[in-house]
Amino acid sequence: MVVPNHCRPLTGCATLGSVAVMPAQLTKWWGANKKKVLIGGIVIVVIWAWANGGSGPDTKVETIPDRYASADREVRVHAEKDADEPLPLVLVLHDNNTAAETLERDSDASRIADRRDFAVVYPEAVGGTWRVDPNGPDAQYLRDVVSYLAEEWTAIDPNRVYVWGIGEGARLALAVGCADGSQFAAIGVVGQFDPEPGPNCEDRVPSARIREAAWDEDVTKDLWDFSKDVTRAG
Repeated sequence: MVVPNHCRPLTGCATLGSVAVMPAQLTKWWGANKKKVLIGGIVIVVIWAWANGGSGPDTKVETIPDRYASADREVRVHAEKDADEPLPLVLVLHDNNTAAETLERDSDASRIADRRDFAVVYPEAVGGTWRVDPNGPDAQYLRDVVSYLAEEWTAIDPNRVYVWGIGEGARLALAVGCADGSQFAAIGVVGQFDPEPGPNCEDRVPSARIREAAWDEDVTKDLWDFSKDVTRAG
């Protein structure tokens, strides 16, 4: 019989035929420590899941129902269905010629929303181009998105609704947020502008301006840290 190199007599490994048998010492150690090892493995998995956003809701593409003025327009929704407590809501607006799905991935906003307990939606511009008009159809669409989420998806804290945008999405966020300060508690503006976009309504609606060309995880965290404690005036 040939004993495998890793089971030479000095190792204390016994053999049965050509199959190596686990040493008695290892068997004893496993019996004494199995529970600790299993618990340690579970802890590692839980920490990994928490660090990566946990098991939050899936993002769904929803269509605005017929009873809203913006019927048949789509919006990406990342929010717990029928949450136990009212959730803050963030609208994230992409730039022209950039898809909402792309901004969701680049900004990492959905994962951060899972960890920070807020709902996030990604409205989609028709044809990839926003119409920046506080009284226009895109402004109405954003208001309908808020109403749709609050009425048909989950409980939303009406005093903690925020609108953030990049590029032309930032211009629309300012236009809508400043025109309707009773609905949006804070505005987030991302992008490098010259001159700076308007209007400026910081005396009524707090605004955060991040002068970055791209929107990544750090930008989302900064916007949330700015917005999270701001509540609607009045």
